[in-house]
Amino acid sequence: MQLKNFAVIATALFLTLFYAAPLVAQEEETADLESPSDTTDNELVAKGVAEYASLTDKDIRERLSYLSSCVDVRTNGVVRGYIKNYVYQKSEKARIMLGRRLTYFPLFEQKLKEYGLPLDLKYLAVVESALSAKAVSRVGATGLWQFMPATGSDYGLRSNSAVEDRSNPVKSTDAAARYLRDLHEDFGDWALALAAYNSGPGRVNAAIRRAGSRNFWSIQRYLPSETSNYVPAFIAATYLCNYYNIHGLRPNEVDFDQQLTAYVNVFEGISFRDISEATGIPYSMIKELNPGFKRDYVPPTNMGHYVIVPQRVMPAFIRYLNTVSGAHKYVWDSPTGAGEDFGDGRYYDTQVTVAQAEHIDFFASRMGLCGDQLRTWNKLTTSFVYPNQVLKLWYPVLVQKHSGAIKVDGNKAKVQSSTKPAKENSKPGSTPVATKPDATPAPKQQAQPDVQSMRRQKPSDGDDQYQYHTVQRNESLEDIARQYATSAERLKTLNAITTLKVGMRLKIRER
Repeated sequence: MQLKNFAVIATALFLTLFYAAPLVAQEEETADLESPSDTTDNELVAKGVAEYASLTDKDIRERLSYLSSCVDVRTNGVVRGYIKNYVYQKSEKARIMLGRRLTYFPLFEQKLKEYGLPLDLKYLAVVESALSAKAVSRVGATGLWQFMPATGSDYGLRSNSAVEDRSNPVKSTDAAARYLRDLHEDFGDWALALAAYNSGPGRVNAAIRRAGSRNFWSIQRYLPSETSNYVPAFIAATYLCNYYNIHGLRPNEVDFDQQLTAYVNVFEGISFRDISEATGIPYSMIKELNPGFKRDYVPPTNMGHYVIVPQRVMPAFIRYLNTVSGAHKYVWDSPTGAGEDFGDGRYYDTQVTVAQAEHIDFFASRMGLCGDQLRTWNKLTTSFVYPNQVLKLWYPVLVQKHSGAIKVDGNKAKVQSSTKPAKENSKPGSTPVATKPDATPAPKQQAQPDVQSMRRQKPSDGDDQYQYHTVQRNESLEDIARQYATSAERLKTLNAITTLKVGMRLKIRER
C-alpha cells in the first residue's frame, strides 16, 4: 500500500513538473500571436476605472475613423478582444511595448519612407514581437519582425556564431520593408500582404482560390486560425498605439539615450567595450541597443554591420571610427535641433507653438522627430496638433569627443561634453554613412576611458603604457579578447601566460 501511494505521488509530481516547466521557460521571450480573450459584443469597461473610455464597437469604429490605415478597417468582437487584452488583461506588457515604440518607431518610419510604404505598417511589429528585438517564437521566428531563417536569408539577414541579423533592428527593419513591398506587389492589397507575411503566400493563394475572392474579409474563414486573426490584431495594435492615453495606460518610458538614436555601418572589428570607452555610454546600454551581436563584439566584414548609439554621442563615435579605420572615412550629418544648448549635459528641452492644425506625424517630421515621441512627451490624446498649442520638444547635446568628465545627478550619470555643441543642421533624420577615405587619413587618437572602465582597470601611478583588464569570475581568455577586439593568442604572448586567475591584471594593448 505504501509503495502504491508513493508511486501515485511520484507520478503526480512528475506530471506537474513536466507541464509546468515549459511555461516558465517561455514566459520571457515568446512572440506567438495569441487568440483574443473576449470576442463578444458586450461593452467592455475596466473595473474601477469608469472615468476612462469604454470599448464598444461604435466607440472603436469612431476613433479608428480618424486614423489613416493601409487596410480596410473593420470593427468586430475579435478586434475588440485584442484591444481588451492590451488594455486590461496585459496592461503592464502593453506599457512596456508602448515604451519600446519610442526606440523603434522612428527607425521604422525612416525605413518605410525610404521604400515608399505606408507608415502604419510599423504597427505590424507590435503584433509580431511586442517590439522585442530578442523575441523568439515557438517555431524559431526571431527578432522585431519575426523572420524565419529561410526568409531572413532570402533578404540578406545573416545568422552565425557572431551575429544574428534578424535581431539587428536596422537590418531586420530594412529586410521587413523590402519583404512587405514584394508581397504587396504580388497581391496588390495590404491586408492580403499582411496575411501572407504571417502564413506565407501559398496559404493565402489557396484561400483566394477557395473563396473565389481577393478580399481578406471574404477569404478569412479559409485561412489558418492565427492568420485569420492577423489583420484584426493589426487593427487593434493601431488603435492601442494611438489611443492608449484615453484608457489610462502610461508608457514605461525608456531613457532618452534609447529614444534619440542613430546608426552607422561599421566595417572594422570593434568590441562593445571599445564603443563604451570612446563614447562614455555604459556597456549595458550599448548591448541593449545592439541585440544582433551575440558576443558583444562587432566582427570585421566587407559588407559592414549596423551599430546603434545615442544620437548625442555619434560625433564622438565617428571620431573614434576614423582613428581606427584605414579603409573608410566615416561622416554624419547631425539631425535638426541637436547641440543648440548644453542643458544638463545630455539633452535639453524647448517649446514650440503650433501654427496650423495638422497630423502630429507631419509636424514632428519637420522638427526632426517622431510623432510618437511628441505624443508621449506631451501626453497627447489625439493624433492632431492645433493652432496655438504649445508643445515640448527634446533634443540631444552632441558630444564631439568623450572627455570622461561625469556629472552625477541622483542615480544618473551624465556625460558633459568637453567641446561646444555643433550648430543645427538642416537635414532632419539623417543617417551616418561611410565614404572613401581622404588622401591623408586622420591621425589615430585613443579615446579616454569612462569612469566605469577606470574603476575596472585601476592603473597605478605612472603605469599608463598599457590598457589593462582585471579578470572577473567565469571569464575566459576568449571572452576578454572579444571584448577588446583582439585575439587570445595575442593576450597570451603579451602577458606571458597560459592560464587565467580571478583578479589577474592583464595587459590588453599599448596606449
